[in-house]
Amino acid sequence: AVFSNILLNGYKGIVYPVNPHAKSVLGVKSYPRIVDIPDEVDLAILIVPSQAVPGVIRECARKGVKSAIVISAGFKETGEEGKRLEEKVKAEARRGGISLLGPNCLGIINTDPSVSLNASFATSMPREGNVAFISQSGALCTAVLDYAKGESIGFSKFISMGNKADITENELLRFLSEDPRTEVILMYL
Repeated sequence: AVFSNILLNGYKGIVYPVNPHAKSVLGVKSYPRIVDIPDEVDLAILIVPSQAVPGVIRECARKGVKSAIVISAGFKETGEEGKRLEEKVKAEARRGGISLLGPNCLGIINTDPSVSLNASFATSMPREGNVAFISQSGALCTAVLDYAKGESIGFSKFISMGNKADITENELLRFLSEDPRTEVILMYL
């Protein structure tokens, strides 16, 4: 669903699916591991079992990836074992110099026509607007997107933070305050 959202909503960049068990995803050549991609990778979006996330973050670091979104769940929201696993993910990201959004998040949406990125599992791309929305709750994100669609409300950015292992609302607020496409910042904390 996330790959489909990126591919079918007019994303302006190049997308490389990674799947060790498939030759292609939605007709796009797939790579068994991120380190097998022949080009540089700016952003990795991880949707793998939680136990696999630390290893994939290590591979991202070897590839030189600077940002990752971990949509996968199964971390501190599940208890002590999940909390320890999340700390391992955070440590791997720090060691590799990777900015990390999530884990356990819906993803991000950037409606800027020069980007047009829906890197989330939300069912539709919102219209372009000047409102940025940040939420820890993915469930609330989907409700807000549904409501906004019905009311013709647009967004500049739409960000689900999840567990906030690395990037928090403070960094996002600072970034959005300097975003020329954002005039209003809404946060659900």
